[in-house]
Amino acid sequence: MTKTNRRGALAFPNDLNSSLPTGAAKEAVTVLGKRITNDVYRPGEIMPTEPELADSLNVSRATIRDAIKVLSGKGLVRTARRYGTRVRPLEEWNLLDSDVVSWHEPSHPRIGRMFAETTELRCIIEPAAAALAAERATEAQVAQILASAHAMHPGDDDLQAMFSADCLFHATVLEATGNMMMRQMQNIILTMLRISYEFGVLVVDGDPVSREGHIHVAEAIRDRNAAAAEKAMQTMLQFNRRTAIEYWARATSEVGEETA
Repeated sequence: MTKTNRRGALAFPNDLNSSLPTGAAKEAVTVLGKRITNDVYRPGEIMPTEPELADSLNVSRATIRDAIKVLSGKGLVRTARRYGTRVRPLEEWNLLDSDVVSWHEPSHPRIGRMFAETTELRCIIEPAAAALAAERATEAQVAQILASAHAMHPGDDDLQAMFSADCLFHATVLEATGNMMMRQMQNIILTMLRISYEFGVLVVDGDPVSREGHIHVAEAIRDRNAAAAEKAMQTMLQFNRRTAIEYWARATSEVGEETA
Protein backbone atom coordinates (compact mmCIF):
# COMPACT_ATOMS: atom_id res chain seq x y z
CA MET A 1 0.00 0.00 0.00
CA THR A 2 1.29 3.44 -0.89
CA LYS A 3 0.30 6.82 0.31
CA THR A 4 0.96 10.05 -1.55
CA ASN A 5 0.91 13.62 -0.39
CA ARG A 6 -1.02 16.51 -1.90
CA ARG A 7 1.55 18.74 -3.57
CA GLY A 8 2.38 21.80 -1.53
CA ALA A 9 0.73 20.48 1.65
CA LEU A 10 3.96 20.02 3.59
CA ALA A 11 5.85 22.77 5.36
CA PHE A 12 9.04 22.68 7.36
CA PRO A 13 8.56 23.39 11.07
CA ASN A 14 8.85 27.14 11.72
CA ASP A 15 9.34 27.70 7.97
CA LEU A 16 12.79 26.14 8.11
CA ASN A 17 14.62 26.54 4.80
CA SER A 18 12.35 29.36 3.63
CA SER A 19 14.48 31.73 1.58
CA LEU A 20 11.97 33.58 -0.56
CA PRO A 21 11.03 37.26 -0.44
CA THR A 22 7.46 38.33 0.26
CA GLY A 23 4.62 39.78 -1.79
CA ALA A 24 4.82 40.18 -5.56
CA ALA A 25 8.51 39.27 -5.65
CA LYS A 26 7.80 35.91 -4.02
CA GLU A 27 5.10 35.15 -6.58
CA ALA A 28 7.41 36.15 -9.42
CA VAL A 29 10.25 33.99 -8.08
CA THR A 30 7.90 31.03 -7.72
CA VAL A 31 6.42 31.34 -11.22
CA LEU A 32 9.80 31.77 -12.89
CA GLY A 33 11.37 29.04 -10.75
CA LYS A 34 8.66 26.62 -11.84
CA ARG A 35 9.14 27.55 -15.47
CA ILE A 36 12.87 26.87 -15.23
CA THR A 37 12.72 23.61 -13.26
CA ASN A 38 9.98 22.25 -15.52
CA ASP A 39 11.81 23.08 -18.76
CA VAL A 40 9.74 26.00 -20.05
CA TYR A 41 13.08 27.80 -20.03
CA ARG A 42 15.77 25.19 -20.60
CA PRO A 43 19.43 25.21 -19.51
CA GLY A 44 21.47 27.36 -21.88
CA GLU A 45 18.45 29.30 -23.15
CA ILE A 46 18.08 33.06 -22.84
CA MET A 47 14.94 33.98 -20.91
CA PRO A 48 12.51 36.68 -22.06
CA THR A 49 13.51 40.27 -21.36
CA GLU A 50 12.59 42.13 -18.17
CA PRO A 51 9.73 44.02 -19.88
CA GLU A 52 8.38 40.79 -21.38
CA LEU A 53 8.48 39.00 -18.04
CA ALA A 54 6.96 41.99 -16.25
CA ASP A 55 4.07 42.03 -18.72
CA SER A 56 3.49 38.28 -18.54
CA LEU A 57 3.41 38.32 -14.72
CA ASN A 58 1.70 41.72 -14.44
CA VAL A 59 4.39 43.09 -12.12
CA SER A 60 6.97 45.88 -12.29
CA ARG A 61 10.40 45.53 -13.86
CA ALA A 62 11.88 46.15 -10.40
CA THR A 63 10.00 43.10 -9.11
CA ILE A 64 11.39 41.01 -11.96
CA ARG A 65 14.91 42.22 -11.17
CA ASP A 66 14.45 41.21 -7.53
CA ALA A 67 13.13 37.81 -8.59
CA ILE A 68 16.06 37.23 -10.95
CA LYS A 69 18.50 38.03 -8.12
CA VAL A 70 16.89 35.32 -5.97
CA LEU A 71 16.99 32.80 -8.81
CA SER A 72 20.63 33.70 -9.46
CA GLY A 73 21.42 33.00 -5.80
CA LYS A 74 19.91 29.54 -6.19
CA GLY A 75 22.16 28.85 -9.17
CA LEU A 76 19.34 28.76 -11.73
CA VAL A 77 20.22 31.78 -13.88
CA ARG A 78 23.10 34.04 -14.81
CA THR A 79 22.67 37.66 -15.86
CA ALA A 80 25.15 39.95 -17.57
CA ARG A 81 25.04 43.17 -19.58
CA ARG A 82 24.56 42.50 -23.30
CA TYR A 83 24.07 38.86 -22.37
CA GLY A 84 20.59 38.81 -20.95
CA THR A 85 19.39 36.30 -18.40
CA ARG A 86 20.32 32.77 -19.29
CA VAL A 87 19.35 29.53 -17.54
CA ARG A 88 22.47 27.92 -16.09
CA PRO A 89 23.45 24.27 -16.68
CA LEU A 90 21.72 21.79 -14.41
CA GLU A 91 24.95 20.88 -12.61
CA GLU A 92 25.18 24.48 -11.37
CA TRP A 93 21.70 24.50 -9.81
CA ASN A 94 21.38 24.23 -6.04
CA LEU A 95 19.39 21.01 -6.10
CA LEU A 96 19.42 20.81 -2.29
CA ASP A 97 17.54 24.10 -2.00
CA SER A 98 14.03 23.36 -0.73
CA ASP A 99 12.46 25.91 -3.09
CA VAL A 100 14.19 24.44 -6.13
CA VAL A 101 12.96 21.01 -5.07
CA SER A 102 9.37 22.13 -4.52
CA TRP A 103 9.14 23.90 -7.89
CA HIS A 104 9.44 20.61 -9.78
CA GLU A 105 6.26 18.97 -10.97
CA PRO A 106 5.89 15.54 -9.29
CA SER A 107 5.91 13.84 -12.69
CA HIS A 108 9.24 15.36 -13.77
CA PRO A 109 11.76 12.56 -14.42
CA ARG A 110 14.45 14.48 -12.51
CA ILE A 111 12.57 13.90 -9.25
CA GLY A 112 13.16 10.15 -9.30
CA ARG A 113 16.89 10.67 -9.60
CA MET A 114 16.91 13.35 -6.87
CA PHE A 115 14.96 11.07 -4.56
CA ALA A 116 17.38 8.19 -5.08
CA GLU A 117 20.58 10.22 -4.86
CA THR A 118 19.59 12.27 -1.82
CA THR A 119 18.67 9.07 -0.01
CA GLU A 120 22.07 7.66 -0.93
CA LEU A 121 23.76 10.74 0.55
CA ARG A 122 21.73 10.43 3.74
CA CYS A 123 23.04 6.86 4.11
CA ILE A 124 26.56 8.26 4.18
CA ILE A 125 25.98 11.10 6.64
CA GLU A 126 23.32 10.14 9.16
CA PRO A 127 24.59 6.84 10.61
CA ALA A 128 27.80 8.58 11.67
CA ALA A 129 25.73 11.41 13.14
CA ALA A 130 23.68 8.93 15.18
CA ALA A 131 26.87 7.41 16.61
CA LEU A 132 28.17 10.82 17.65
CA ALA A 133 24.79 11.71 19.15
CA ALA A 134 24.91 8.58 21.32
CA GLU A 135 28.20 9.80 22.74
CA ARG A 136 27.45 13.52 23.07
CA ALA A 137 23.71 14.22 23.31
CA THR A 138 22.42 16.14 26.31
CA GLU A 139 19.59 14.65 28.33
CA ALA A 140 17.22 17.22 26.81
CA GLN A 141 18.28 16.23 23.30
CA VAL A 142 17.85 12.55 24.10
CA ALA A 143 14.32 13.28 25.37
CA GLN A 144 13.51 15.23 22.20
CA ILE A 145 14.82 12.47 19.94
CA LEU A 146 12.75 9.85 21.81
CA ALA A 147 9.62 12.01 21.82
CA SER A 148 9.78 12.79 18.10
CA ALA A 149 10.36 9.11 17.25
CA HIS A 150 7.30 8.07 19.26
CA ALA A 151 5.26 10.90 17.69
CA MET A 152 5.50 9.33 14.23
CA HIS A 153 2.43 7.36 13.19
CA PRO A 154 2.67 6.29 9.52
CA GLY A 155 -0.88 4.92 9.46
CA ASP A 156 -2.44 8.28 10.28
CA ASP A 157 -3.80 10.66 7.67
CA ASP A 158 -1.98 13.69 9.10
CA LEU A 159 1.08 13.63 6.90
CA GLN A 160 2.17 17.09 8.03
CA ALA A 161 2.33 15.96 11.67
CA MET A 162 4.46 12.96 10.73
CA PHE A 163 6.72 15.06 8.53
CA SER A 164 7.20 17.60 11.34
CA ALA A 165 8.08 14.85 13.83
CA ASP A 166 10.47 13.27 11.32
CA CYS A 167 12.18 16.63 10.69
CA LEU A 168 12.54 17.24 14.41
CA PHE A 169 14.02 13.77 14.94
CA HIS A 170 16.71 14.11 12.30
CA ALA A 171 17.49 17.76 13.07
CA THR A 172 17.96 16.95 16.75
CA VAL A 173 20.23 13.99 16.00
CA LEU A 174 22.47 16.30 13.99
CA GLU A 175 22.35 18.95 16.71
CA ALA A 176 23.23 16.33 19.32
CA THR A 177 26.50 15.49 17.57
CA GLY A 178 27.97 18.67 19.04
CA ASN A 179 29.78 19.09 15.73
CA MET A 180 29.33 22.58 14.26
CA MET A 181 29.80 21.40 10.67
CA MET A 182 27.41 18.49 11.19
CA ARG A 183 24.79 20.85 12.63
CA GLN A 184 25.02 22.95 9.50
CA MET A 185 23.95 19.89 7.51
CA GLN A 186 20.46 20.17 9.02
CA ASN A 187 18.89 22.14 6.18
CA ILE A 188 20.38 19.80 3.59
CA ILE A 189 19.16 16.67 5.38
CA LEU A 190 15.67 18.10 5.87
CA THR A 191 15.47 19.09 2.23
CA MET A 192 16.33 15.48 1.36
CA LEU A 193 13.59 14.39 3.73
CA ARG A 194 11.14 16.67 1.99
CA ILE A 195 12.00 15.08 -1.35
CA SER A 196 11.18 11.64 0.05
CA TYR A 197 7.82 12.80 1.42
CA GLU A 198 6.63 15.04 -1.39
CA PHE A 199 7.91 13.08 -4.36
CA GLY A 200 8.78 9.64 -3.08
CA VAL A 201 6.67 6.66 -2.24
CA LEU A 202 5.42 6.59 1.33
CA VAL A 203 4.82 2.93 2.04
CA VAL A 204 2.53 2.14 4.96
CA ASP A 205 2.86 -1.65 5.16
CA GLY A 206 6.50 -2.07 6.22
CA ASP A 207 7.02 1.59 5.53
CA PRO A 208 10.33 3.34 4.83
CA VAL A 209 9.10 6.07 7.18
CA SER A 210 9.38 3.57 9.99
CA ARG A 211 8.28 4.50 13.50
CA GLU A 212 9.97 1.39 14.85
CA GLY A 213 13.21 2.18 13.01
CA HIS A 214 13.30 5.68 14.46
CA ILE A 215 12.58 4.33 17.94
CA HIS A 216 15.46 1.84 17.63
CA VAL A 217 17.82 4.69 16.79
CA ALA A 218 16.45 6.84 19.61
CA GLU A 219 16.79 4.07 22.20
CA ALA A 220 20.37 3.34 21.16
CA ILE A 221 21.19 7.03 21.57
CA ARG A 222 19.48 7.00 24.97
CA ASP A 223 21.56 3.96 25.96
CA ARG A 224 24.75 5.72 24.83
CA ASN A 225 25.45 2.82 22.48
CA ALA A 226 27.19 4.44 19.51
CA ALA A 227 27.63 1.23 17.50
CA ALA A 228 23.97 0.28 17.91
CA ALA A 229 22.80 3.80 17.01
CA GLU A 230 24.91 3.81 13.86
CA LYS A 231 23.68 0.36 12.84
CA ALA A 232 20.03 1.19 13.51
CA MET A 233 20.22 4.38 11.46
CA GLN A 234 22.02 2.57 8.64
CA THR A 235 19.41 -0.21 8.59
CA MET A 236 16.54 2.28 8.46
CA LEU A 237 18.08 4.37 5.71
CA GLN A 238 19.16 1.41 3.58
CA PHE A 239 15.51 0.35 3.45
CA ASN A 240 14.70 3.88 2.25
CA ARG A 241 17.48 3.64 -0.31
CA ARG A 242 16.09 0.45 -1.82
CA THR A 243 12.66 2.06 -2.05
CA ALA A 244 14.17 5.15 -3.66
CA ILE A 245 16.03 3.12 -6.29
CA GLU A 246 12.87 1.17 -7.10
CA TYR A 247 10.94 4.44 -7.41
CA TRP A 248 13.58 5.91 -9.73
CA ALA A 249 13.60 2.79 -11.91
CA ARG A 250 9.80 2.83 -12.14
CA ALA A 251 9.71 6.56 -12.95
CA THR A 252 12.37 6.13 -15.64
CA SER A 253 10.47 3.21 -17.14
CA GLU A 254 7.24 5.18 -17.22
CA VAL A 255 8.92 8.11 -18.96
CA GLY A 256 10.39 5.69 -21.49
CA GLU A 257 6.98 4.20 -22.20
CA GLU A 258 5.43 7.65 -22.68
CA THR A 259 8.11 8.73 -25.14
CA ALA A 260 8.27 5.43 -27.04
